[in-house]
Amino acid sequence: MKIVAHTLVKNEENFIWFAINSVIDHVDEIMVWDHGGIDDTISTVESIRNPKIKFKKAEGNVAELRQKMLNETDSDWVFILDGDEIWHEEAIKNLQFTIYNCDPKIDVIVSPNYLLIGDMFHYQKETAGKYRIACREGHYNIRAIRKTSSLHVDGVYPNEAYMTGAGVKVQNLLKEKILFLEEKYLHASFLLRSCKDRKKLKYEIGEEFPLDFYYPEVFFKPRPDIIPIPWQSMSSNYKLRAKLETPFKKLKRKLI
Repeated sequence: MKIVAHTLVKNEENFIWFAINSVIDHVDEIMVWDHGGIDDTISTVESIRNPKIKFKKAEGNVAELRQKMLNETDSDWVFILDGDEIWHEEAIKNLQFTIYNCDPKIDVIVSPNYLLIGDMFHYQKETAGKYRIACREGHYNIRAIRKTSSLHVDGVYPNEAYMTGAGVKVQNLLKEKILFLEEKYLHASFLLRSCKDRKKLKYEIGEEFPLDFYYPEVFFKPRPDIIPIPWQSMSSNYKLRAKLETPFKKLKRKLI
């Protein structure tokens, strides 16, 4: 059973080292394609020096590149790893075990996540998650897809989707073909992921992790000096703006 990770990145210098190193021991290969970044993402990836990493500078839109990655992938399963996702050892081990042992009728594996907000010490409430997969809604992402010859990508970013040969989005498959895992990973999508790109930084007051929360093991491994320290608390300016914007965001979510 072969698992190949697809990691499409652009300006992900703050978390890409942690993301790759949190999963690399549990996949057979990681395809890391950079499409136009201008920060230190490339040098950060190159610093890892692991033969499992297949790095490429790529051109094209997100949907086109995801399709090209599929075309160049020879595996049984594709594991989707964003450059801002950090996995606990137990969670990635369980995903690997599940892929090796799941029922042949399962085509999609979904994982929940803590969506970080403000800093590494806060996360967005589960009720704010709006991803709908099968019969569930929340902070979920499709993270593994069975690789078939007809699997393809269609649509325009950020609404591109993996499709079956019959033209069905994989998130809309029958529920018996989708398996939900319980172990969560950290998703830093709303944090500052690069000094070159602040567009995805979200201002919101989240829930605080308990003092005994166990962070992914990769955060405590030795790392090169070029890797940014992740343990930065939100600034006073951030807190002020987040306090002003949070009530409006919560109201908007109720109305949608």
